[in-house]
Amino acid sequence: MVFIHIVLLPVRSGVQAGLVNNVVTKLNDLVNCIPFVVRSSCGRTVTERGKQYTHALVVELERADQLSLYANHPAHQAVLPLIKEIIGEDALAMDFDTNA
Repeated sequence: MVFIHIVLLPVRSGVQAGLVNNVVTKLNDLVNCIPFVVRSSCGRTVTERGKQYTHALVVELERADQLSLYANHPAHQAVLPLIKEIIGEDALAMDFDTNA
């Protein structure tokens, strides 16, 4: 059983692809930086159903009580300013426990 953290990112149009790719790479690498992250997957949507949200991040944690540890982990904190550089409005986040 895992705890799921989902973030939808509305990347601004006109942002250089290299900046976006750097953020995606760093988000995908969180699994290698934070011991209790089971999986970290980030990518661009391939449909138009996401409305203004162009990218999604799905992070699987071992347990629900690790969400605050994840949020405050240096690897997560390091990528937050980079995310803020590329998004045009607030990201949308949802969290749920697969045990519930």
